[in-house]
Amino acid sequence: MTRQRESEGTGWLIGAVVGGAALLGGVAWTLATWPHAPQPSHRLPSDDWQVEPNFTEADVEAAARMLASENPRGSRALHIEQIHTQLRARRAKESLYDRITAGSGWGPQGERSAPGGARPVATTEPATDELRKLAREVLTGVHPSSLPGARRFFHPAQQDRAFAVAERARNKQANGQALTADEKRLLRYRRNAEGVRHKWLSERAKYVGVLDGVEFYG
Repeated sequence: MTRQRESEGTGWLIGAVVGGAALLGGVAWTLATWPHAPQPSHRLPSDDWQVEPNFTEADVEAAARMLASENPRGSRALHIEQIHTQLRARRAKESLYDRITAGSGWGPQGERSAPGGARPVATTEPATDELRKLAREVLTGVHPSSLPGARRFFHPAQQDRAFAVAERARNKQANGQALTADEKRLLRYRRNAEGVRHKWLSERAKYVGVLDGVEFYG
């Protein structure tokens, strides 16, 4: 009788251990297969663009026209970074062409053609084959960025020159004097270089670096 009870007790203990192991295994499997909340990604749109190139000739043309219009005599390194800023600044599923033109087609920076928005960069000048080639290389991942996080840029010296002309034009306008076409075009410049820096930093942009006198901000 005692042996039978001992046998029953031993059997119960083994069953409990096996059952417990099975339960723990089930919990572990459940945790392993339970859908986890997506982890925050620190990748940028330009990173995905590099990994899975997906661009059109319109994107290439927009990038090349930007380079021809914004600091056209800049270095190759500058042009590479300028394209990267626009790749990073795109909204989700927005093409590079749409980002650069803002739906307003080719034209000056800051102006718009209805129903589009204000262009973030200039695309007034025609592209060259050399600039198209460089743009295509950037879009296929040949030239990675050396200024991580940069999403916008401006040339302080050019900004100051344009602002000075705009201020003189506003004074002429106030005195009833006629303005030239260039003066009318530059009236939209309301800030000098220091004013641009102050505005961008107040928007929590961060200074990233400088190339060929052009400042880049994230």
